[in-house]
Amino acid sequence: MDTTVKYIVLKSKDYQLGTPLFQEELKEDSTYFDRIPEVIKYQSHSFKVLSKELTRLHSIDENTESQTILVKVIAMVS
Repeated sequence: MDTTVKYIVLKSKDYQLGTPLFQEELKEDSTYFDRIPEVIKYQSHSFKVLSKELTRLHSIDENTESQTILVKVIAMVS
C-alpha cells in the first residue's frame, strides 16, 4: 500500500515549532504504523517520537489503498 510518513518537530533548539522535518514515500503494509521506532535519527540528530496519527484511505473507484502517518517528534539532548 502507498504509505506517506511525515515527521513534524514539536520541540527543538534547531527547529521551529511545527517544522516539517522530512517526508517518506514508501510501499508498506498496514502494520507499518506499529513498527515506527521510538527514536528517529535525521541529519546527525536524534528525535523521540511523541505521538503518531494514522489516516487510511480506500478508493472504491480506483480500488487502491493508501495511508498517511503523521509522526510528531521532539529533539533529544545528546
